[in-house]
Amino acid sequence: MQNQNQFIDIFRNSIRTAAEVARLSLENGVRLQERQLEIARGLLQEQSRSAEEIARAGSVEELWTLQSRLASAQLGRVVEFWSSLWQAAAQNQTQGLRDIQAFTTRTSEDVARAAAAQVSRAAGGVEESAEAANQERKGQRRSA
Repeated sequence: MQNQNQFIDIFRNSIRTAAEVARLSLENGVRLQERQLEIARGLLQEQSRSAEEIARAGSVEELWTLQSRLASAQLGRVVEFWSSLWQAAAQNQTQGLRDIQAFTTRTSEDVARAAAAQVSRAAGGVEESAEAANQERKGQRRSA
C-alpha cells in the first residue's frame, strides 16, 4: 500500500509539472504572437505613411530618397521580427530546461524518500526477524 501511495505521489508531481510546462509554453507563445502583432501593426502604419509620402513626392529624386528610406525601415522591421522570434524560442527552451530540471529534482527526491522508507521497513523487518530468532533460541535453551 505504501509503494502505491508513493507511486501516486510521483505520478501526481509528474502531471503537475507537465501542466506547468504546458502553461508556460502557451504563455510564451501568446507573448510571441502579441509581439508579432505589434510588429505587423507597426508595418501597417509605416506602410500607410509611406504611401502618403510617395503620393506627395514631386520629383524622381524624392521618390529615390523615399524608396531608400522605406527599404531601410522594412529591413529593420524584418530583423526585429526574426530577432523577437529567436529570442522567444530561446526563452521557451531555457524555461523548458529549468522545468525539466525542477521535475527531475522533485522526482529524484520522491524516489529517494520512497527508497529510504523501503530500506527503513526492510531494516525493521530484519530486526524483527532477528529478535524472533533470538526469542526462539531462548525458548529452545529453556526447554533443554
